[in-house]
Amino acid sequence: MKRRDFIKTLAVSGAGAALTLNSIPIKALGFNSVLSKICSPFVDTDKVLVVIQLLGGNDGLNTIIPYQDGMYYTRRPNLGIPSGQVLSLPNTTMGLHPAMSDLKNLFVDNKIAIVQNVGYPNPNFSHFRATDIWHTASNSNQYFTTGWLGRYLKEEYPNYPNTLPPDPMAIQIGVSASLSLMSQAGDMALTFQDPNQFYQLVQGTNYNGYEKVKTLAGPELDFARRVAADSLQYATRVRDASLNGQNMATYPANNSLADQLKIVARLIDGGLQTRLYVVTISGFDTHTQQLNTHNTLLSRVNGAINAFYTDLNLNGISNRVVGMTLSEFGRRVTENGSVGSDHGTAAPMMLFGDLVNGSMYGNNPDLVNLNGGNLIYQYDYRQVYASVLKQLFAATDQELLNVLVNQYQTLPLIVPQKSNGSQPKNETFSLSQNYPNPFNPSTEITYTLKAESNVTIKIFDASGREVQTLVNERKQSGIHKVIFDVTGRKHLASGVYFYKLVTDGYSDVKKMILVK
Repeated sequence: MKRRDFIKTLAVSGAGAALTLNSIPIKALGFNSVLSKICSPFVDTDKVLVVIQLLGGNDGLNTIIPYQDGMYYTRRPNLGIPSGQVLSLPNTTMGLHPAMSDLKNLFVDNKIAIVQNVGYPNPNFSHFRATDIWHTASNSNQYFTTGWLGRYLKEEYPNYPNTLPPDPMAIQIGVSASLSLMSQAGDMALTFQDPNQFYQLVQGTNYNGYEKVKTLAGPELDFARRVAADSLQYATRVRDASLNGQNMATYPANNSLADQLKIVARLIDGGLQTRLYVVTISGFDTHTQQLNTHNTLLSRVNGAINAFYTDLNLNGISNRVVGMTLSEFGRRVTENGSVGSDHGTAAPMMLFGDLVNGSMYGNNPDLVNLNGGNLIYQYDYRQVYASVLKQLFAATDQELLNVLVNQYQTLPLIVPQKSNGSQPKNETFSLSQNYPNPFNPSTEITYTLKAESNVTIKIFDASGREVQTLVNERKQSGIHKVIFDVTGRKHLASGVYFYKLVTDGYSDVKKMILVK
């Protein structure tokens, strides 16, 4: 089994799950925001994307409604929303479902962008396969094991998991990680249901160091243990952000989506520098008696998004966050015999926030010229992905190609943002992983200089406190080695430490694990 396969088997859930690997208990290693001065992504940004998954296949025609098209009522005599109840959208011939009055107000205020007829060639009608396609940004005949968000994060954090950012790169509120957040290095997200329960669960485990396992799978198991500890070390940061953040808005009760977005808002306001959040609401597979079910679901979506945006706005952070809805497919144009709708193809997507160029994008759904009873898509869903990554996170064209595997024309959905600064490309030195790792009592750090340079190497603990300066002098070009030895230093506890090398204008940082 490869190391990447070990990583993919690791997950952190909410309360009620034991944090172990092969029955081996693991203790979280704390992280502090001071480490933001030690570790940083390739592109520095304070912008946040929140992905809202509408699981089951949302009926787009009863969400963004072509109520002025008579064919809508011809094809949906029982399922169509009466035109007098539809919430008309200004400067369009479309309207929102009557349960979405708050979202209409956001649209009027130019805070919502609606992209119509989003799909892809040769669509798949299976929930599982269609979801995988959307999560991996693949063609219908391609099978990827990594997700579009995971690949993006790997572009931004190319040294993960050897170099860890101070805060989680992504967070999914739920019980299992989404394929969209999987990268070549494994799952890029922390997954939990409640930040305080997560912290308590982690602190209740025990960690007694890493034993060397003398089996054929020993190196892989040791590696998996280290990755497991990495995935848990953010407990303190998440807990602190949850406690420091405030929810200024009132969220609707008995609404799972609102509960999740309430957590997200609190973490963002609390200072967590996580870039991506994923939340879900299920139940959209409305084959029978759809009207009441769909009304309830859209009412929950409306209330949750409105409270979330209001919360961000009251906290003064709505200019940093963009939300985006997606579903694995839409529904067929013609209602079925059970006053419901069956699996379809193209459907609308919504983006919301202060940074959104609020408008309606695309033509109204063509209800006459169909493909096997289904809508013909106008925009590839990867065009929306590319637009978000490029405009919100300032992703380069090469990054987009690496993430989406092809080039896609973008839509002007978001006011283009600039990065706060990128790390310059390092062409002056290379820093190797310390050996041995884990270590006790000493380990060797090797680095190579391509030219004579001023060199500083410092050791930091997991709180960001400087432990020791190993090197602070001018060095000739070539290969250099230095020893970090903790013999006699009883105050240095087992855990994660970082060594940072700085030369003339460039730096790199790696982690190492001390086991006593």
